[in-house]
Amino acid sequence: MRYLLLQIAQTIPPELQERGQEIIEQVKANPTLMWTLVGVGAFTALFFVLGIIKQAFKTAFLFAILSVAAWVWYFNIR
Repeated sequence: MRYLLLQIAQTIPPELQERGQEIIEQVKANPTLMWTLVGVGAFTALFFVLGIIKQAFKTAFLFAILSVAAWVWYFNIR
């Protein structure tokens, strides 16, 4: 994984790295933009976590149904 990240970092053109520093300076100079980006980042991270939790509940519900079905089937066969 570290090797892959190093390869990706080496493929970034130098002019893009310089542009990145320019963007960072603009964000540092504008606190409103900085807090907007922080807010959007936090908002999207929250929804990412909520999506994972939602998927976990769906999976738990599915396996609960399968478990009940297995027990019903087992006791109906006996």
